[in-house]
Amino acid sequence: MNDFFRNSLSAIIAIFLLAGCSKSESQTIVATGYSDVDQVLNDSVPVAFDGKCYAVIHENGKTVYAKGFGGYTGSTRQLIASCSKWLSAAVVMSLVDEGKIKLTDSVGKYLPVFTTYHKGDITIAQLFSHTSGFPGNSSQGYESNVLITLTQAADGIARNVALLNRPGTTFYYGGVSMQVAGRICEVASGKSWSALAADKIFTPCGMTSTDFGLTANPQIGGGARSTPDDYIRFLDMIMNKGVAANGTRVLSEAAVAAMEESQTGHVTVTYTPYPAVLLNTKDFYGTGNWRDVTAPGGALIENSSPGAFGSHPWINRDKKRTGFIFTFIASNGYLSTLPTCLKIRALVRNK
Repeated sequence: MNDFFRNSLSAIIAIFLLAGCSKSESQTIVATGYSDVDQVLNDSVPVAFDGKCYAVIHENGKTVYAKGFGGYTGSTRQLIASCSKWLSAAVVMSLVDEGKIKLTDSVGKYLPVFTTYHKGDITIAQLFSHTSGFPGNSSQGYESNVLITLTQAADGIARNVALLNRPGTTFYYGGVSMQVAGRICEVASGKSWSALAADKIFTPCGMTSTDFGLTANPQIGGGARSTPDDYIRFLDMIMNKGVAANGTRVLSEAAVAAMEESQTGHVTVTYTPYPAVLLNTKDFYGTGNWRDVTAPGGALIENSSPGAFGSHPWINRDKKRTGFIFTFIASNGYLSTLPTCLKIRALVRNK
């Protein structure tokens, strides 16, 4: 497990983990044909998920599976680690929709200090696809230090975090570059990251229990907390090409398509938390989301954004299905739950 997933974990949990399991109850739904999914979870949750999990699957926006274990319900709120990357990518794309930024814009256009330190040519697309040339995490912890501001984090990265590779040539998974992108969004919009995420994505999607906490240096790539009910609303919006279930247009079709386009066609993989077998093609990552399953011509079938604490969201465009397996395991959660999550995704994909 890369240090990115462990960096300042105790500090992050102390700041953000303000809400645990909800006392409300959620209805159990197992639609015809989903008994195999139910059986896998019944067998796996006691061991792989420490007994606590909530799983929800939608087809064409309708619930075909929903079940909680260990007191978890659809309204249980926890930190979701790198599941945050998908949410944050949508925030970025909302500003693209408004014409305030472009994915091809350089860092130096918004943050001149990066030009001073010869890092100004990195693009926003590279920042949000782990191809910026920066390491995944910094030894100084700029991407996770809750005692500084996002402005200070970006400035520290510009001055003190060296590029390991030429931008656009390598894939190194982590949070440093996304922290810089978050600051660009603040500069371009005139709003704080937390306010921007709420205004552009969470509120219009009806995600009333999702936020980036109270810190002035929100962890762009891993600091959101959410609930199963909230996150599935986000997935359905993406599945529906930018339109939320309540009918609100959140992102344009073009923005959703751009977010899902490959940004890794000609890069060398330096580090990824995924096993090599999951890198389906060279075009395995878009903007804040993994392109896990693609058609022979490269068309996207299934994408995802799993998190270090074990939660796992995905979309299957081929079958118009969305799913979220939600849990919180502070130590090695991702490694523990991944086999089960992939098995369930395969079952759902093949129905």
